[in-house]
Amino acid sequence: MKKVFATILLVCLLLSLKAQSNTSPQAAPSETDSLRAIAIIENYLSYVNFEPILLDSTLCVVSYVIDRQHPSDTMFVYHWYTKGHQLRIEMWQNGQIQEGFYSDGKKIFRTFRPAVRAWVDITQDNFYDHTMPLDIRGALYDWRSKGAEIKYAGQYDFNGHNVNRIFVSSPGIFDRYYFFEKETGLLFMLTEESHIYGDSKKTKNAQRVDWRAWHEFTPFNGLFLPSIESYQYNQSQIVFTYRHYHMEPYNPTLFTEDYHKM
Repeated sequence: MKKVFATILLVCLLLSLKAQSNTSPQAAPSETDSLRAIAIIENYLSYVNFEPILLDSTLCVVSYVIDRQHPSDTMFVYHWYTKGHQLRIEMWQNGQIQEGFYSDGKKIFRTFRPAVRAWVDITQDNFYDHTMPLDIRGALYDWRSKGAEIKYAGQYDFNGHNVNRIFVSSPGIFDRYYFFEKETGLLFMLTEESHIYGDSKKTKNAQRVDWRAWHEFTPFNGLFLPSIESYQYNQSQIVFTYRHYHMEPYNPTLFTEDYHKM
């Protein structure tokens, strides 16, 4: 699928974009605006919801994460998803696993601790607190149960392209503006504000990005899944992620055993 926008364009427009979006919507949204925001989000989520394709197979996602300033420090991230909330994530760097999580979706919730080079039990809440930000479907997936408040923030002229903009405020996440292509309904960018749930005092231990961009989506089993994305933090450092997808036969030990998959 075509590239949505070039990275250099996103960087050049960042300052003007942030200048126009640094104030959170204050007025209560009308019912029409609320329904419009929900429709835009749900339409996008239909592209990235891979639950229907799992059936008796496992989706494997291989990601290459590259910091533009430190290209030799490439991180390899492996995700395995299957039905019943079974999940495994392994993060590798320099030939060693650095962090990991797996769960059978019921009773087993484990994480890899690099300090002791061993897998240990963690609570279910702790498991999902750590793995939810790693979900390739993004923070908007299952937004209702996450307590997100959304508002349609109007149409926006993005370098001559008329796009839709939505403001989202969620507990534990910096307030964000999400930008969607009108033609395809795909998400192509978000910017983060300096406050969480409207409170600037809650940012001490939170890690904020300046923006996150989705450059390409790849057709996969009837879906469009993100294949190239990037984000900027500290006003200068840019990180790229490249993703590849394939299906594997269901292997229950992926979600119940301590071994390193890769």
